Amino acid sequence: MNQVIYPTIDLFLYDLQDGLGQSNDKIKQKRRRFWERIYGKNISKQRLAELELQEENLTNYIELLGTQRIERFDYPLDGYYYPVKLGDTYALQIDCSGKENDSKWKQLSLLEQLLHIKQIILKHTQDLPGEIGENWLVWGKLASSNQNPEAIAQDFYEALEIVDQPQWKRDRQGKGTLQGATLFALERPDITPDRLNRSQQMLICLFPHDQTDEQLEKTIRKLYRDLIRIFHYRNKILWVYEQTRQLKDTLKDSSRAVQKIVDSLPQRLTKPPLNLQQLQQDLADALSIYHYYQTNLGYLKEHYSTVKINTNNYQRRIQEMVKRDPNNNLDFLIRFGNFATQKYLTQIKNDYQSLSAGVKPLENFIKAIEGIISIEKTKNERALNQTVAIASVGIGTASLTASTISEQAEGMTKAILPVPANQATPPSNYWVSFGLSLIISLIVGLFSAVITALWLKNTGRTKSRQ
Repeated sequence: MNQVIYPTIDLFLYDLQDGLGQSNDKIKQKRRRFWERIYGKNISKQRLAELELQEENLTNYIELLGTQRIERFDYPLDGYYYPVKLGDTYALQIDCSGKENDSKWKQLSLLEQLLHIKQIILKHTQDLPGEIGENWLVWGKLASSNQNPEAIAQDFYEALEIVDQPQWKRDRQGKGTLQGATLFALERPDITPDRLNRSQQMLICLFPHDQTDEQLEKTIRKLYRDLIRIFHYRNKILWVYEQTRQLKDTLKDSSRAVQKIVDSLPQRLTKPPLNLQQLQQDLADALSIYHYYQTNLGYLKEHYSTVKINTNNYQRRIQEMVKRDPNNNLDFLIRFGNFATQKYLTQIKNDYQSLSAGVKPLENFIKAIEGIISIEKTKNERALNQTVAIASVGIGTASLTASTISEQAEGMTKAILPVPANQATPPSNYWVSFGLSLIISLIVGLFSAVITALWLKNTGRTKSRQ
C-alpha cells in the first residue's frame, strides 16, 4: 500500500426529519433515532428537548449543536460528529483520522489504519444507517511527487470494501480535480425497488505532496461544507425518485381497478331492472378510488417539484465550486445533475401526464352513475307521487260519497227491510245501512282512482311525446 499522510474517512448520513403527512409522534421518533447515533439509546427527554430548540432556527442550514458545533469521540480516538439540519433533513458527518498519541497505532500499516478507521466510524453509527442515503469520503495527502494517485485510490477502494466485491473499473464513475487535489468517484447504483435509496457512493480525494497544512485545512474545510450539501441534494433526488417508482406502480394498480369498474357499466345498464342500491354502492367505491388516485397523483406532482428543486440546487452548488477556481474539473459531478434532469425529471413528468389521463374515465363513470341514480330517484319519486295522488282521489271521493249517501242508504234499508210503526228499528237494519253506504262509497272511490290513474298515464305520454 502506498504511503499517504493524514488518512481520513468521513461518512455522511441523511434522514428525513419531516415527511409528507407525518404525525408529531413520528417526527419525535425520527429525532430520537438521529440523536441516538451520538448519545446512545439512553438519551434523556430533557436533552432531546434542548436539542429540539436548535431546530427552531428558520435558516436552511442549522448547526444542531450550536456554538459547540461538533461532538468529539472519546480520547484517544481522533474523530467527531457534526450534526446539521438541512431544510427537512437531518445530516450527520462522522469523521475519523485514527488515534492520537498511540504508539501501537503508528506501527500499523496504512491499510490496517484505514480498515480500523472504517470500523470505528461504523461503530459510531450505532447500526443506524441513513434512511434516505449515505456517502463516503476518503482523503489524504500524498507523501511524494512520484506517486500515482489513481493506483492509490484503487488500493483504497478495494481494500476498504465499502460495497460487496468492489471492482475499480466497473464502479469508477469519473475523475476530476479540486484545488490541486485529484478526485475519484466510485458508485454502486441501487437496484432494489424498496422505497429506500441504497445507492453506494464514495469519493476519494488525494492532495498533492507539496500542499501546505494550512492550504490543506482550508481546502478540506470548504470541501466538507460543499459535500454535506451536494450529498444531501443527490440523496434526496435518488430517494424521491425511488418513491415515484412505487407511486407509479400503485397508480397503475388503481388504474386497472378503475378500468374494471368502467367496463362493467354497459353490462349493468343492459340488464334492467336497475338495482339502485347497487348503483349507489358502485358510486361509493368509485369515489373512494378517485380520492385515493387523486391523492397519489398529488404526491407524484409534489415529488416532481422536489426532484426539480434539488437538481437545481445540486447544479448551482457545483457551479459555485467551479467558479472559485477555474482550474477545477468537476465534470464527473456535473454529469449527475444533467442525468437527473434528463432521466429523472423527464420520467416523472411523463408518468404524471400519462397517469393523469387515466383518471378521466373514472370521472366520466362517476358522472354517469350520478346521472342514472338521479333519473332512477326521479322515476321512483314520480311513481310514488302518482300513487299518492290516485289514492288521495279515491279516498277523498269515497269519503265524500259515504257522507253524501248515508241518508239515502237508510232510506234504501227501510224500503228493503220495513219496520212496523209501533216497533223500534232493529240493530241489523243499522248494519245493513252502514254496509250499503260503505260498498257504494268504495265503488265510487275505486272508480275515481281508476279514472285518475288513466288520466295521469295519458298526461305522461303526452309530455314524453312533446
